[in-house]
Amino acid sequence: MNANDPLTEAIGAWQRKHHIAEGDPMIAALELVRIYLQYSRKIDEATDAAPPSFEDFRSTIELLDRRSKAFVQQATDLVAELRRFGQSVKRVNGERLIIHCMGAAMGALVGILIDRLL
Repeated sequence: MNANDPLTEAIGAWQRKHHIAEGDPMIAALELVRIYLQYSRKIDEATDAAPPSFEDFRSTIELLDRRSKAFVQQATDLVAELRRFGQSVKRVNGERLIIHCMGAAMGALVGILIDRLL
């Protein structure tokens, strides 16, 4: 990438500001955006294509809206399931503690009874 590119400089400043490592997945996403921007610039320079019609633009936005709603719903379901899983683990761990304490108490009681009988 060009070192004098304003986008490269802005991303570098953003990385330093938020202490983001070079191998971070967000940097990979920004690289894809950068590649897209460069590729789209080449297409715009190569052809004098007219901007998309309102209907094309509208259908694209509606498609993105449907996909983002599906993604948000899936993410919401995943977060809810993870929360339920966390609560289940806490409950099971609490039950384990009670069972271990009861086992230790029963063992002590059996030990005391054996000691008195013998």
